[in-house]
Amino acid sequence: MELLANAVDAIQVGVEDYHEGSRPRLLAAVRNIHAGILLMLKHAIMSKVPGDAGEHLIKAVVEPVLNASGEVVYRGKGKRTIDSQQIQQRCTAVGIALDWDALRRIGDVRNEVEHYSTQLPSSAIADVISSAMVLVRRIADEHLGVEPRELMGRNTWDAMLKVATVHSEERRACEEALSAIEWESETLANGIRNVRCEACASDLLRPSDEAATFDDVVLICRACGASLEADRAIPQAVATELAWDAYLAVTDGAYEMIGTCPCCGIDAYLDAENRCARCGESVNRQCGRCHGEIPLSELYSAPLCGYCDHVMSKDD
Repeated sequence: MELLANAVDAIQVGVEDYHEGSRPRLLAAVRNIHAGILLMLKHAIMSKVPGDAGEHLIKAVVEPVLNASGEVVYRGKGKRTIDSQQIQQRCTAVGIALDWDALRRIGDVRNEVEHYSTQLPSSAIADVISSAMVLVRRIADEHLGVEPRELMGRNTWDAMLKVATVHSEERRACEEALSAIEWESETLANGIRNVRCEACASDLLRPSDEAATFDDVVLICRACGASLEADRAIPQAVATELAWDAYLAVTDGAYEMIGTCPCCGIDAYLDAENRCARCGESVNRQCGRCHGEIPLSELYSAPLCGYCDHVMSKDD
């Protein structure tokens, strides 16, 4: 239980750091909360394995050895314990499911605080704490079998809930503002809600002008104030929305789903909609010479497919 107690201590201190509000304490909040979640996961891994095997499973290096009965068992080697990537791997191995993207985003902010000069405002730190609260609740409820309020203590848990409530209200306002834009592409309309700030990884993005059209929209981060132009936001939106389908397509050896638009040069031309989510242009994809369908990777040669364009250029 010492590992779990250390995890709770780190998160409690992190929440106190956040509410104290000074710049050094805000940065310490990110480090402490991230460390606390990793410790919770290490404890969760240990709790899934009977006996003392869990102690070995959280070691960075695990190797097979023979026990006194001549059986092969696995033992941890050295003092170093698993890092965040290994934690995900070991969790998956013992059946612990979590929103790993959320944990990675918290880790990214922590790394920026630790290794770079950062200008993250308190609102961005609040976003991190909000995401952390969701992870703490899931780990406690689903993998440790304890009430998060009892684990964290009522004062800490209430403080985390208040931060999360503010985040939820901001998130709702952002989604309403995004819905007011006529995106024209269903894929883009769905994906734009999942775009994140490139500066602080927050999901609190909203249009700077709600009267803007889809092709000239600029998103502003409500957490840190950074802006995201359409040229960067739209490719991220469609790639995020189609990520799983694109993975399955590649796995099955099927065609690509997003290509580079020959009109605007942005990687946002959608195969399913046969139009560019960035500029709205559509290309005739029937080759004018062989009459076959032009694949997305050969749109640059439209109205010819790549092969016919090559042949025609040689004839010249």
